Amino acid sequence: MARHPYKMYHPIEEVQALDTHGQSWRGDRIDENIELCRFQLIEPHFRKYLPKNGKILEAGCGLGRWVFYLRKLGYDIIGIDLAADAVRIAKEYDPTAPIFSDNILQTTFPEKTFDAVISLGVVEHFEEGPQKAFQEAVRVLKDNGLFLVTVPIQNTSRLLIANRLKELKRWLRKRKGAQYIFEEYRYTRQEFDSLLRRAGFDIVECVPDDFTPPKNIGLHVDYPFFRHRNRKWELNAAGRTVKACCNLFSPWIVSAGALWMCRKR
Repeated sequence: MARHPYKMYHPIEEVQALDTHGQSWRGDRIDENIELCRFQLIEPHFRKYLPKNGKILEAGCGLGRWVFYLRKLGYDIIGIDLAADAVRIAKEYDPTAPIFSDNILQTTFPEKTFDAVISLGVVEHFEEGPQKAFQEAVRVLKDNGLFLVTVPIQNTSRLLIANRLKELKRWLRKRKGAQYIFEEYRYTRQEFDSLLRRAGFDIVECVPDDFTPPKNIGLHVDYPFFRHRNRKWELNAAGRTVKACCNLFSPWIVSAGALWMCRKR
C-alpha cells in the first residue's frame, strides 16, 4: 500500500466559510437530497446487503438523506453527526427523525449495538486517517456485522489528468497569496482495501459510487467545464459524451468514489 494517499486541499477562506470540509450539504434542501438517493449507483447495494430486521447506524449522516430514504423503505436506521447545524436542520424537517449529535470517533453507543454501520463520504476528511473511525465501527458492530463505507477514489481520469490540473491551479493561486488547507484523501482501491483489512474487516464487494446518467459526480467535480449550466449534478453535452465513452471501457475510469461492503471479523 502507498504510504501516503493523495491529499486534496481547499482554499482556507472556503473552509472557514463552511462551503466545504465535509459540510457540502450546506445550502441544500433535504427533500432534494432525499430524491438524489435513488440516482446513486450504491442504492441497489444497500437494498441487497442491509438487514431489514437489524439495527443500522449511519455514522456522519449530514442532513440525514439516507436515514430518511432508508426508513421509508422499512429499515431501522438512525443517524449521527457532529455538526449541530445539520442535526438541527434535519429535526426542523422532521422532528421525529432519529438523528442525533454524536462523534463518530467515539460514540455514546454500547459495544455490539448495531447489525450494520454505514459511513458515506466521511472518513476521508480525517487527516490523521480513518483508523479511529474504523475502530469505533468495529466496537459498535455485532459479531459478523456489516460495514458499508464510501470514499473518493483515485480513478484513471484523476491519476492522468485531473490531479495535475488541480495542482497547477493551486500553484497559480498560491503564487497570488491564496492559502490552502487539507480537505480530504483520495484513495486507490488497493490502499483502502488494505486499511479495511488491517482494521478487522473482510471485504465482501466493492462497487463504483456515482450517479446514474444524466447525473454525475466524478466529471462534475473534477472538470467544471463539463457541468450543465442549470441542472444540478448534470453534465452538459460534452460531459455526457465523455462519460458515455469512458463507460464503454469501464465505469471506474471517471467514478467519483467507491462503496465497500465489509464484514466484521
